[in-house]
Amino acid sequence: MPSRVTERINFGKIKEIVVPPNMIELQTNSYKEFLQADAAPKKRRKHIGLEAVFLEVFPIESYDGKCVLDYDSYEIGEPKLDWLECLREGLTYGAPLYVTFLLKEEGKHAKEEKVFMGELPLMTPQGTFVINGAERVVVSQLHRSPGIAFEATQHPNGKILHSFRVIPDRGSWYEAQFDTSDLLYVYLDRKKRRRKFLTTTFFRALSFLDAEAEGKGADKKRDGTKTGTDEEILKLFYEIEELTVKEAEKLEDLPNCVLIQDAVDQEKGLVVARAFEPLSKSVVKQIAELGVNKIKVVNTTPDEGIMIKCLKKDPAKNEEEALKDIYRRLRPGDPPTAANARALLKRLFFDSKRYDLGRVGRYKINQKLGLRTRKNHAFSQRTIWWPRRNICSASRRAKAAWMTLTTWAAAASARSASCSPTSAGSGFRARNASSRNA
Repeated sequence: MPSRVTERINFGKIKEIVVPPNMIELQTNSYKEFLQADAAPKKRRKHIGLEAVFLEVFPIESYDGKCVLDYDSYEIGEPKLDWLECLREGLTYGAPLYVTFLLKEEGKHAKEEKVFMGELPLMTPQGTFVINGAERVVVSQLHRSPGIAFEATQHPNGKILHSFRVIPDRGSWYEAQFDTSDLLYVYLDRKKRRRKFLTTTFFRALSFLDAEAEGKGADKKRDGTKTGTDEEILKLFYEIEELTVKEAEKLEDLPNCVLIQDAVDQEKGLVVARAFEPLSKSVVKQIAELGVNKIKVVNTTPDEGIMIKCLKKDPAKNEEEALKDIYRRLRPGDPPTAANARALLKRLFFDSKRYDLGRVGRYKINQKLGLRTRKNHAFSQRTIWWPRRNICSASRRAKAAWMTLTTWAAAASARSASCSPTSAGSGFRARNASSRNA
């Protein structure tokens, strides 16, 4: 291929000591890596560039599953004219692109055929493209980098509101932000008015992932109880302690402890102590008078009871109600059903063709959350350890936002086959313990 070498003329008296670097080498090497034209078509190319694009789209399966169109390889032919002749003749400098496909039908042999996909523009040694006889260059544009972003904004009343967002390379944005009442709300696709719901509602809706990973029913356990209850959500953030009445009375931080269930007087039908309300010695004595020996409590010291506030405000009480509430907000006008809501959430966050963090997004998430997974389409670790260096430097609301994000990551990865055997609750109990030490 002929090349046009520009002769450099130096009019200075001082000789150049260092040869100027080739500034175009980055563009040319990047495009060569994208095409991988030097590799043989039948040999397995690296999962980058044009090869990654074809592998991302294919295979394509028919609705009945009887016919599958799969990708085999691609081949780049020789250009008809060199780039200098294309400049003189006013033509486009490119080469034909041929792709080999495999058509697999049920009960028949696979058919292989090479298909002409079109002309692929080629880069000149100068790092340019020749389009209709004119040299064109690719100009890089700035865009929002995928990954995780933590932010803090000031409300007009002077209160600092912490928030975070998970930005994928392709797919829906996941944002969470505190309001002035310390309630953590979730927004999808940057539509904050219509698609706003509490983060506990979102965690309830993701309970079906645990059931699918264990091979159980979608919305009920084996014993018939519903999933996505308050106790299951509390296990993600706190350590549920079962104490006797005498042990509860001796606690020094008793006002920071709350019940996870109502204490009811069965004879009179009265609620003696409500769930998620701070305990006191007088309330514990009233519970003891009912003949109750043990109570289940959680300590809200790590996050000042932010998740407790969300649970009290949450209109949904189980997975099915949470799914219908989310679907009602995301698809107003359509009849809300649990099956449609599950399918919608799977399409938004768990379909590799619709949701992809990208290599940059995956690297940033691994760096900030301490992950080691390489999968770009979803979170793949069930238990995420909270880096201690971030505990010491963040405020309590910022820590709660971080805990919520890592809990969302743990819940979203429950269906992954390569998940850790450690439960998500134990991981967060370790983080709560480390936050107390901090």
